[in-house]
Amino acid sequence: MDPETLSHWQAADAAFDHWLDLPENERDAWLAAQELAEPVRRHLDQLIAAHRQPRASLDPFGGNLIGHQFGGWTLDAELGRGGMAVVYRGWREQGMARQQAAIKILTLGALGAVGRDRFKREAAILARLNHPNITALVDSGVADDGTCWLAMPLVEGERIDHWCEREALDTRAVVGLCLQVCDAVAHAHRSLVIHRDLKPSNVLVEAGGHVRLLDFGIGQFTDSTEERTHTLWRALTPGYAAPEQRLGAASSTAMDVYGIGALLHKLLSGKAPRESEPGEATTPTRPSLLVRDIGDLHHHHHAALKSDLDRVLQKALAPEPARRYSSAEALADDLRRWLGGQPVLAQKPKLGYRLRKFVGRNKLGVAAAVLLVATLAGGIGATLWQADAARREADNARVQAQRAILVRDFLQQVFASTQPSANDVPSALDLLDEGSRRARSPALANDALAAADILTLTGGARMKLSRFGQAEDDLRTALELLERRGPGSIAERMRAHQELAEVFWNTGRQELGVEHARKAVALSETDGVPQRNRLDARLALAMATTYLDPAAAETMSRELLDDAIAAGFGDTHLHRDILDGLASALIYAGRDRAGTMPVLDESLRLTRLLDGEMSGAYAYALADASGTFLLAGKAERAGEMLEQAARIAESVYDQPHQAAAVIQCQLAAHLHLRGGQREQALRHYDAGADIDRTIGRKNLHAAECARYRGILRASLGQYAGALEDLDRSQSLRALNSQLRTAVTRSICGLRASIHLRQGDALRAQHALDRCPASAKAGDSIYFSLAQAEVLIARGMTDEAAALAGTLRRATGNRGPDNNWMRPWMLSMLLARRAGDTTAEAELASEAADFAHLPPAAACFTNPTKANCLALP
Repeated sequence: MDPETLSHWQAADAAFDHWLDLPENERDAWLAAQELAEPVRRHLDQLIAAHRQPRASLDPFGGNLIGHQFGGWTLDAELGRGGMAVVYRGWREQGMARQQAAIKILTLGALGAVGRDRFKREAAILARLNHPNITALVDSGVADDGTCWLAMPLVEGERIDHWCEREALDTRAVVGLCLQVCDAVAHAHRSLVIHRDLKPSNVLVEAGGHVRLLDFGIGQFTDSTEERTHTLWRALTPGYAAPEQRLGAASSTAMDVYGIGALLHKLLSGKAPRESEPGEATTPTRPSLLVRDIGDLHHHHHAALKSDLDRVLQKALAPEPARRYSSAEALADDLRRWLGGQPVLAQKPKLGYRLRKFVGRNKLGVAAAVLLVATLAGGIGATLWQADAARREADNARVQAQRAILVRDFLQQVFASTQPSANDVPSALDLLDEGSRRARSPALANDALAAADILTLTGGARMKLSRFGQAEDDLRTALELLERRGPGSIAERMRAHQELAEVFWNTGRQELGVEHARKAVALSETDGVPQRNRLDARLALAMATTYLDPAAAETMSRELLDDAIAAGFGDTHLHRDILDGLASALIYAGRDRAGTMPVLDESLRLTRLLDGEMSGAYAYALADASGTFLLAGKAERAGEMLEQAARIAESVYDQPHQAAAVIQCQLAAHLHLRGGQREQALRHYDAGADIDRTIGRKNLHAAECARYRGILRASLGQYAGALEDLDRSQSLRALNSQLRTAVTRSICGLRASIHLRQGDALRAQHALDRCPASAKAGDSIYFSLAQAEVLIARGMTDEAAALAGTLRRATGNRGPDNNWMRPWMLSMLLARRAGDTTAEAELASEAADFAHLPPAAACFTNPTKANCLALP
């Protein structure tokens, strides 16, 4: 096969692999949207046609093998399907016990002797391997019609990349999973087996974080020369295949070293390594560069990648096999060195590098040595210090005066440099951009403190304008400049830490926010720090803690409120900000909304007093508080607040801003939940989502906006869009360390209900089974309703009726989303199917006060599946 034809087949195969991964109902739309070269499109159409219409001689059962037997194994459900094989769940009787297994059966994708031989070779490979991280061979054989099959342990696991995202694993945990892959591959290599297809879909993670390596379908014995890589164009995955593998070179263990590196690259950056042209010897891009944007979902791996993992991955992914690690064990050893804080061997260690690593591993000993030296030096220098104290006091006053003059002059230059014309007045953003640029210029190289002042100013202002990425850059640089100066500049460092804590809170990095807030509090305990600054630092910590520990945040906020008023800061911005923090803590702690409303009312009073009735701050406060009033049953008040917020926002915000996003989202929720104006509500949800994407807002408020948009789109039958919204909401909740909550269970339940309406009961059950357990007792009503619907889909109507009855009796909170009606609707559907007119009459009597309201009205009038399974 010539190189051009090979590349066309490879591109078609990669597209086919992606097509197979999509839900059945989304495949045609995805295919129609692809712009492919004509040869690639032709090859892809051939693969899809072969998948959909196998020859009868090769697939005598028409693609459905449920109930058929292979070597004593009875097949009862299809688990997955690919171009090479289909996998079923199977069982066989073993004495008094029933044994389950995954039965892999050769399909049309492996036509001919080569495919059959490869399948048999996989059985031989699995029979040779015995390792806890590799799926073993249980049984194998060839059916009477020549169909090849393998039986392997049934692995109840999740793809490693999906597991890492769902569990929001930190870098060390991801590396720990990859070490299990290294151990499995190393065992295979010692058994003279090369995997040759390491990719996320071939690595599953079971409960407890146990890794299983699957699919040796294109594996090769190291001592075999029967099949060269170029015959595997249908099987290898280009994004994870080594460059020499795509060129058709002889198999080697170096291919698996590359595959492990590609897998870890994907887990830490969210992307497969850049696919170079065959034969290209370019060093791969440093993965840290791919995630340096704070808006990237994998940005939390950025610091670790910069700290040696970049070098490890570049060595594992070197284009030339000779430049890679010599073995999977060597790669694993370097990863363990990184975990232990030791110098990695991916680069030749220099003296400074070794010294930094030594200090990192021996902080206590180094600190003690430094303390000893400092103590000796302090004794010698004490006398000199006393003599110099008076001079330094005078110098300090002179420096502060010079610094103030320098900053003043600098800001004047910034305003002058924008050169406004009659028709082009510079905006605040223009001024901030210019100020930030000039603060980094050589003009301030000799006065780091003044540069830090300006960058803290621009960073804080950018943060208030929802330019979170630029704000973080400015504030980090300011902090670096301040920390280079040593232990001084307490107030300046406190402010930078507090501003960074707020940036991280808004961008979903709660642990980092708490870390910086605690540093600010620690600095505030220094002698001489004013009371107001100490209160500000404590407020930053309370706010940063809200999502992670709302009960602790509530305690801190209440103590702060008492201390601030006692210190004379009543009716100030500090007073208002503490009230906002307390309200947030009460909401996320699940406190009674009636008790939260007085706190919000007082905060609104102060915002109106301090910022004015036509300010953006007041518009934001109104919109943010309206949700609590709506859910507390004060719908009319909530509507008035939103109308006023929208009027103010229209005159205040002409650029994307988080306040505008909040207003759009809350207005959409009101129209959706209270007014039933779904199409109009969706337009506002869309506008809010666009703003969030633009500014990079990733806190829990953004997560809830995405979730409610998903609820609305599901009710409109826009199932694909609804699933996208729910996935985004779940990702943001993971980013904010909020996976094990009742809200997460709601998302899982709604996702399962959507899959059922798409006709996919298997994916619905999977969504429920894979849902993280809630930290609180009890499930969400969405989750329990989905369980009942799955029971109906499986024909277990008695169990479904019992669960629906339990939900009816337990439903006391009739929230505005009307999902509390669904247990009655399910019960009515089941009663109609059972022909139980008495039960129908009893249900109608129970629901007399709401049976006339949508969506229950249609169900009670005509209990069809469409009417009674409608989503509110």
